[in-house]
Amino acid sequence: MDGILHSEEFGTGGMPPLICLHGLLGSSRNWRSVAKDLASDFRVWALDLPNHGDSFHREDASVKAMAMDLLHWLDQQKLGSVTLCGHSLGGKVAMRFACDHPKRIQKLVIADIAPRDYPPEHHVPTLEALLSLDLSGLNSRKEADEALASQVPNWAFRQFLLTNLTERDGCFHWKANLSALRASIDGLSSNPLQAEETFEGLTLFVRGGKSGYLRTEHLAQVGKHFPNSKVEVLLEAGHDLHVEDRPGFIRVVREFLALV
Repeated sequence: MDGILHSEEFGTGGMPPLICLHGLLGSSRNWRSVAKDLASDFRVWALDLPNHGDSFHREDASVKAMAMDLLHWLDQQKLGSVTLCGHSLGGKVAMRFACDHPKRIQKLVIADIAPRDYPPEHHVPTLEALLSLDLSGLNSRKEADEALASQVPNWAFRQFLLTNLTERDGCFHWKANLSALRASIDGLSSNPLQAEETFEGLTLFVRGGKSGYLRTEHLAQVGKHFPNSKVEVLLEAGHDLHVEDRPGFIRVVREFLALV
């Protein structure tokens, strides 16, 4: 264990604990709106995964290591069993954690990711574009945005990536440990579970109808690893479904957790 995971907390003590994990190159801020909506019924923590946000950096960026870091964090917080919710990479960490420590999970929510292999080359151009940016020559965030535009033409995606850029003492730095994430991208893109591993607890998979990350042909694999799971579809949402259709996401999560 190399440090303490940074977290943002919403709600009050005495409420059931709900832990939210973000995706690759995201941070706890991605969950703020959802956490505020759920804070009336839960004590919500949104975490920064290792090598992301304000959490510590280290070279082991594997899903297994992140699941161990989550266990240490829960122990530090003296939290026994919790509801765990993860999006994308955070969903992989949540799946890994649930299989490793099933008694620590009350219910599991997985947002738009499947227990399967994904092509690592999907993320490589993005990581390499960020790594190639000459931070020493930057005078403003606008310059960073303009420098990335040719390699990352989608404006909204660039703004998401640039949430990782921070300025300190007049110099720009990446919050995310890009080199470690790039070196680990093959493992991060792989199925986090072995063929025989299962989690028997109640699980909700939420998929975006306009996303290709979790499709109908993946549901058999979902059922194999998570036999007590159900799937909800937010038809008009893409991969970032908790942002693109927050009311729909809140609705299906509340229904699953019997807080209608």
